Amino acid sequence: MDDIKSAGIDIKKELGLKFSPVGVFFTDKIPEDALHFKKKGSGCIIPLIFKGAQGKTVAFDENTTGWPCSSFYLGYSDWIFPGIEKFLSNQTVHGREPERFMKDPETAKRFVESFIPKNKRQGAVIFKSLEQFTGNEKPEIVIFFANPDQLSALVYLIQFGAPDEERIVTKMASACISIFTSPMRYAQKGEKKAVWGLHDISVRKLMPKDLMTLTLTYDLFTEIYENMNDSFIQTGNWEKLRSRNRP
Repeated sequence: MDDIKSAGIDIKKELGLKFSPVGVFFTDKIPEDALHFKKKGSGCIIPLIFKGAQGKTVAFDENTTGWPCSSFYLGYSDWIFPGIEKFLSNQTVHGREPERFMKDPETAKRFVESFIPKNKRQGAVIFKSLEQFTGNEKPEIVIFFANPDQLSALVYLIQFGAPDEERIVTKMASACISIFTSPMRYAQKGEKKAVWGLHDISVRKLMPKDLMTLTLTYDLFTEIYENMNDSFIQTGNWEKLRSRNRP
């Protein structure tokens, strides 16, 4: 794709998105103008990433990763904290009420272990709207913050050229996993996949109640953009939905 900025503008318009698609890429250090936490352990990264869909450049490195879970799922550490398997299941840890997302500590431990990074990440992770991409910048994955109408459109675009393929993945996972960790794994394997996320009950309270996320590998994003103008986008059915969602 030659013009990522134009693609971001076009797809936002055609889908009636209120929030811009967010591209994710890597650099050696945090840009001077980027929003970021001042230190580790200082907050949830998801509301900050959401700022990227509203025109801000957002970045993280090993010293500015927010909560320990964010550091782990971004790839900067090899564990969350001692007792995480108890906290995710059914036991109080450091006075914190257990989240009860998994049946028991053994199940939770296996789940977390499946995301241990092979190599700790170096440098910075950048999140910003496609409309702000310049020069040779290219995203690895693209995040959409979308309501049900817009999610429906994305699902149909994703399957437009391959209706018999299972391209959309979803499961119980932290918001960090569904927005970043799982999509990056698919991107690194060269797969055209989309991960439906923001099911995380502990994070949804921090976000607008009608929004979910759908994160696409870049190759899949390129495909839906190239197919978009030949799709249902030109029909009266979609125009009715788009009209009721225009910002």
